[in-house]
Amino acid sequence: MRVAIVGMGYVGLVTAAGLAEWGHEVLGIEANPERLDVLRDGRLPIHEPGLDGLIARHLAGHRIIFAADARQISSVEVAIVAVGTHDGNGGWQTDTIRRCLDDIVPRLADDAVLVIRSTMPPEFLPSLAGLVDGLRAAAGRPPLPVMINPEFTREGTAVQDFLFPDRVVVGIVRDDFGAGARTLGTMYRSVDAPFITMPAPDAVLSKLGSNLFLATKISFANELAALCDEYGADVSAVVDAMGRDPRIGPSFLRAGVGFGGSCLPHQVTMTIHSAAQRSLDTPLLRAVDTINHGQRTAFVDRLAAALGGSVSGRRIALLGLTFKPGTDDLRDAPALSIALSLLDRGADVVAYDPMATAREATRRILPALTVADDVWSALDAADAIGLVTEWPEFVQLDWARARSVTRGAALVDGRNALDPSTITAAGFRYSSFGRMSAPLRIPLEAEHSRRRVSDGRFGAPVLRTAVD
Repeated sequence: MRVAIVGMGYVGLVTAAGLAEWGHEVLGIEANPERLDVLRDGRLPIHEPGLDGLIARHLAGHRIIFAADARQISSVEVAIVAVGTHDGNGGWQTDTIRRCLDDIVPRLADDAVLVIRSTMPPEFLPSLAGLVDGLRAAAGRPPLPVMINPEFTREGTAVQDFLFPDRVVVGIVRDDFGAGARTLGTMYRSVDAPFITMPAPDAVLSKLGSNLFLATKISFANELAALCDEYGADVSAVVDAMGRDPRIGPSFLRAGVGFGGSCLPHQVTMTIHSAAQRSLDTPLLRAVDTINHGQRTAFVDRLAAALGGSVSGRRIALLGLTFKPGTDDLRDAPALSIALSLLDRGADVVAYDPMATAREATRRILPALTVADDVWSALDAADAIGLVTEWPEFVQLDWARARSVTRGAALVDGRNALDPSTITAAGFRYSSFGRMSAPLRIPLEAEHSRRRVSDGRFGAPVLRTAVD
């Protein structure tokens, strides 16, 4: 099949590579000229394991081509919109989708199918069919099937998630004769997974519901970790036992500094705001959001407690900048707000991340932060270490050597990723979330910062990067 994808961000590029791998001919449309030049040169503007090889192979084989505009879109059978829908400030925006539709809908062939793969605000759906119909009528063209096809990929494993999904969800906005569902069934013919068709609101909320539930599991694990700290239990053992219950499962039951990235934080916040505008209260999601942002403050509090009550004037080594391993994505990365908080309290902060692109971006986003180019420079003469992202390089670090270069012995594991016995044997004082640590009594300085976490400073928009 001939497929066009509008928007070469994380979702669009992975979709393009996966469809080409299945034998489809893909036209990737990217309006950003700098990103387009990078793609045409066979390089990627993002890091995603396995994606560069697929793009390079199918670009060389002419199964993927990249274009700046939609002039070639008239020959495709499926047009997929994969552009960003959050505004960077905790709200939805549909302006980008509307501009894409204005550009591509009048050009599409009469037998083509329009697919929205972007995460959709539910309130936009009632106007979508009418918007597309109006654009087609103005161009003297008949209506098109309009479908929703949410993505369920995860950064770091997105290629495998796309190629081997556990389900394909297709929502119907308009599909009067079933042509849209049949066409998408053909596009996904290589997939051995349930192909689920449903009304568009159901499909949109199945995407949102999945992410909101995963966010809830993480915040639940963090609240459970606080109980474990108080009562002397090990949250790792607790969630392992819980996760063996098939009604619960082990995924995302992991305590630490909380979730980041482009999906979970924004979708929690956006859902809360959208619901409030409709006078609908969402107390569970508000609690999820509060707990998640509170974990970042709690991490800084633990560093302060490990240093006797204050980080002022102390050198802190932060290990990890990206919101998770396997990516260079800094969007709503906990490390950035943690670094800002530490700097605000007077600490001398040196950070390191294995991804060079993440280091370069951090220098632009947070120039007050010192970013080292190797882990040993970051650790040199540090009074305390804070592990924020559980990169394998950090988990497998020579911790005895690390202790020989640090000035102090405090280490706070913000991901519960390290083996406590290994760390203590190396000479560090180990602290983590809910892993049989002595209950920490928060100093006055940390209590003050906890009270002001709700002002949004630690999730300030200046710390976000736009990559879609």
